[in-house]
Amino acid sequence: MDGESLASWVNAMSRQSGMDTTALLRELRLSREGSLNLLQVRLPESAVRHLRRETGLDEEALHAMTLARFSGTALPHLPVEPWQDAAAFSQWHSSAWLSDRRARWCPKCLRENDMRWPLRWMLPWSFACLKHSLYLATECARCLSPVYFNKHSALRRSCSAYMREHTYAYDATCGFPITQQRNLRVSDPSILILQQRINAWLDGQATTSDRQFASLTAVMVLLVTLMMMRHHGEDPALLCGLRSRPGQGTVHEWRLWEDPLRVAAAASVAHQILRSATSPADVATTIQDLRTVDHREYPCQLDVMDWAYGPALRPNLYVDELVRRGVITIGAFRRV
Repeated sequence: MDGESLASWVNAMSRQSGMDTTALLRELRLSREGSLNLLQVRLPESAVRHLRRETGLDEEALHAMTLARFSGTALPHLPVEPWQDAAAFSQWHSSAWLSDRRARWCPKCLRENDMRWPLRWMLPWSFACLKHSLYLATECARCLSPVYFNKHSALRRSCSAYMREHTYAYDATCGFPITQQRNLRVSDPSILILQQRINAWLDGQATTSDRQFASLTAVMVLLVTLMMMRHHGEDPALLCGLRSRPGQGTVHEWRLWEDPLRVAAAASVAHQILRSATSPADVATTIQDLRTVDHREYPCQLDVMDWAYGPALRPNLYVDELVRRGVITIGAFRRV
């Protein structure tokens, strides 16, 4: 499937052949250097050669199914040999910007493609399905628990969250089919255009304007508020669905990226700001004014490791100007 992840591809072959996924991984020699989760980051050349012989897929297609595809854009500093350098991989993995285990999905895509899913869904940049005009889901509609990939990075057909009913002392897994979820519909087509621009940047086909838009979107995920959406938002559905999370700082900021609605709101506000602002100084002034109107004059603390590795896409001309003005402060690395 075009744009498919390595994990989705392997699990689809497992279902179609009737072979256990663990056995198939051994057959494809994808468990020799480590788990599938690790090899989904980048494939060693030995694995690529074997897969070419066994499946007929070319080297370019195989590498395109791994996160290394985004090493020049959303995932900087990705280790060249993550399966051999555990320390470098651990540092990158704790600081980089991806949804490693927490799933995001479009239920209609999963129904149509027999649970196969694109690699892009592992990145917080993915907030909308262009085919079905739906915001991606991250939580079960029944129990509101996050949905996670299983040990082979496959999506389960139903929510496996553990539920406890205190009144009747009844314990069970949720079991709600994630393909039956009713995702929030994108009511403004311009949001889909913003997702297309993000996708172009991820694939290395972005214009200078697209790269600036991606950089400012990354900053606005930390700063966007409902008040900003009312002034600069494009999709009224976001005002109803956006979940406002209290607090900023190092404890909270990485969790902000887990919400596709917040990322979509950040992209919407960033787009509107860039339509009127012509320089980083103008952008900083606009953001400063918005925060004053919103009664948020205190600085937002940005984790220095996130600044270097992930969401802020360092170097970032917008971060630099906002730091100079005191809108953002750079704090010490501390993951809680």
